[in-house]
Amino acid sequence: MELRKFTDKGLERFRAYLHELGGGAASEPPQGLLADPECAKPVGGRVQLERTAFDSRLALARYLDRTLEDLPERPDALAGDVHLWSWMSLFYFDQVCPANDKGRRRPGRDYRHIPEPGYPHGHRHLLMGAYLVYTVYEWGEELSKLLLHSVLSVENHFHHEIATRQSFITNRGVMEALHLLYFDDARNRPKRGPIMNRRAPGSLYRFIDVVQQLDVTYDLYSMSGHEIVGLLPAEFALWPDKQLRIQAKV
Repeated sequence: MELRKFTDKGLERFRAYLHELGGGAASEPPQGLLADPECAKPVGGRVQLERTAFDSRLALARYLDRTLEDLPERPDALAGDVHLWSWMSLFYFDQVCPANDKGRRRPGRDYRHIPEPGYPHGHRHLLMGAYLVYTVYEWGEELSKLLLHSVLSVENHFHHEIATRQSFITNRGVMEALHLLYFDDARNRPKRGPIMNRRAPGSLYRFIDVVQQLDVTYDLYSMSGHEIVGLLPAEFALWPDKQLRIQAKV
């Protein structure tokens, strides 16, 4: 289908549908809005969007990076287009908000489907947030894996905690350190363990706290992931692969 964007009327009708679902309705997605000339208009560039079934947000981001490159707008400008990303949310609604076995959908907060650009909620849009990580911040295939490994309907904790922190999501060394610590390349998935336990040694939340403290003393933007990992206390030695050595800090 040719890529379009909502008009103001289409956007408000989509928002009304989300509120219906939030109120307990079991309505089917209003797919007619996608091509209704009063509700949607074509986007320059004649881009064709396929209703592909993606197995992860990473696969979606990879596809959008390739598919949207023919649009005249820069990627960072595209990321602020509320009407475009809301239209895409409806286009992929069965994936970003799948129905359960009783036909019910749980859309959550509006910003998961209708973006609120900027902080604190811009990254929470399920499609645009993935595009930001992969394309706008230019983390590409390798460094996007940890944040985008989940299915389209789920914003995982790594994405939620890191994408909202400007000093983390824009820092290559920090992104590399996260990958080294928490992603299992051999199994192509995050490592198992108490990574999300706020009190656990070496957890994601401890990483955030420690890196914020290190940022006061070190120029983390000038450091590689291995160098940043080398500054971490001994509790983080639980996570790295065998070829990566962390010097214990006391």
